[in-house]
Amino acid sequence: MSKIGVIYKSKTGFTQKYAQWIAEETGCDLIPYEQREQADYSHYDTILYGGGVYAGTIGGIKWFRKKLPELSGKKIGVFATGSRPEHTPGLEKEWKQNFTPEEWGRIKVFYMQGGLAYEKMGAADKLLMSMFRGMMKKKEGEDSEMYQAISRSYDNTSRESLKGLLEWLK
Repeated sequence: MSKIGVIYKSKTGFTQKYAQWIAEETGCDLIPYEQREQADYSHYDTILYGGGVYAGTIGGIKWFRKKLPELSGKKIGVFATGSRPEHTPGLEKEWKQNFTPEEWGRIKVFYMQGGLAYEKMGAADKLLMSMFRGMMKKKEGEDSEMYQAISRSYDNTSRESLKGLLEWLK
């Protein structure tokens, strides 16, 4: 098996949980985003980047995209986590917005549902979610599926969601 490095950025813990599960399954090296500049990527055959999706953008992806020229010749993947279910229409379009067409052709992208953890959010994220809930309440009503889904914390992570990514890593 090739030597795998997994860089991950996690605000509320869902991306970190998936990164840890990947490490348990593959024996890869985990590199928290805060330590990304100190890591030596030269001895990895495969580099996997993970980040949460916030308003359509994968957290930390700009840094990772800038790093791509240095990772030439390596197998490159990205996994994104978010609160929406894995088969939500339009997700692939959203992911593509994070990459140029050339990058999209080179990088394998995976999405896994995480959840919402209001208790781990910073004040700015809580405020944004409060505004979004208000919009959804006004637009769709308190009984709507979307409003209900964003009204509380939940964890929908699943090891089963890693199946495609783990196959790709083999």
